[in-house]
Amino acid sequence: MSMNDDKYFEAYNDLEVHHLMLKDHPRTQAYKDAIMRNPSLFRNKIVMDVGSGTGILSLFCARAGAKKVYAVEASTKMAKLCQEIVKENGYEETIEVIQDQVENIQPHLKVDIIVSEWMGFYLLHESMLDSVIFARDNFLRQPEGILFPSHARIYAAPCSLSTLYKNDINFWDNVYGFSMNSVKNSMMLSKVSKPQILDVASDDILSEPVVIAEFDLAWMDPYDLQCFSSRKFISISKTGKHHGLCIWFDVDFRFDHYQNVTLSTSPMAPSTHWKQTVLVLPSPSDVEEGDILGWEMTFKQDDKNKRHYLITYGGLDPEIEDHPMPCCCQSVRCTLIAEMLKKEEEELGCENIKHRQFHIPVLLLLS
Repeated sequence: MSMNDDKYFEAYNDLEVHHLMLKDHPRTQAYKDAIMRNPSLFRNKIVMDVGSGTGILSLFCARAGAKKVYAVEASTKMAKLCQEIVKENGYEETIEVIQDQVENIQPHLKVDIIVSEWMGFYLLHESMLDSVIFARDNFLRQPEGILFPSHARIYAAPCSLSTLYKNDINFWDNVYGFSMNSVKNSMMLSKVSKPQILDVASDDILSEPVVIAEFDLAWMDPYDLQCFSSRKFISISKTGKHHGLCIWFDVDFRFDHYQNVTLSTSPMAPSTHWKQTVLVLPSPSDVEEGDILGWEMTFKQDDKNKRHYLITYGGLDPEIEDHPMPCCCQSVRCTLIAEMLKKEEEELGCENIKHRQFHIPVLLLLS
């Protein structure tokens, strides 16, 4: 176990962390609904709970009818408490607590379902997704094995930060009749230098959100997590101050012929302990409905600590830079291209369209 892992698992010895997660109703209820509404998926199945903590997900699985649940927890303190909770609720014959990292378990173990609450801020910060992928590749029966959740998406949208500016930035303009701009500048620098974890009001979102990354947990590779980029252009839907870029995620429990559930951390959804992640801009700007904004953003896993990411962000001039195809901005050019692609899709079918090279008239691209 690395020093980074030691610190990570030690943090989960703090019961306040588990209290915070368990009282996060949208989070815990989504897992309960996904499991308890689909008992036929769990009946007489073998389940692995990666990072079980208090064992709440293991208990849901046992109650849903699982034959056996392996609750894997690396924290010594939490594994002991999990075992006591399992016994307290009468599931000691069904739930077996394994105190170890999942990477250290002998590979002879095979399971039908893997459940895990592995998500972190902006989905990936300090997440356990690498461990879940390891468990999938080493313990999940193929091809019929199931992962809970099954899919994940990261979203972004420009936003206003009126509350942040009022409480933390503009406060220093007049402190009992004195100006403290030196503190204001230092405060602003601290907000810009690292992502901020905030509850962003839905009214402060300035455009329709765009997906900047999608993951299908059944097929994704650990390499997909090392570095990925997103180049987007959007149309402003609400006039206001552009203070930053708001990032959040959804995860799906999505299976054919079963009841599907989505856990959303969107500003438009009930608040969760993940809140939203905001990249604060050095200088705010005024934007009006119909304006086009562009950006390029890269997520790169830290070479020394894969649980952390370096996020780089830069604005793009929508008049100069090439737009991706299709593009979700509502400029005349991108709207016409989207219509052409849609027409091609209808004529060729969605399977053939992936292999078709489009010839867009030069006049259109230069308009």
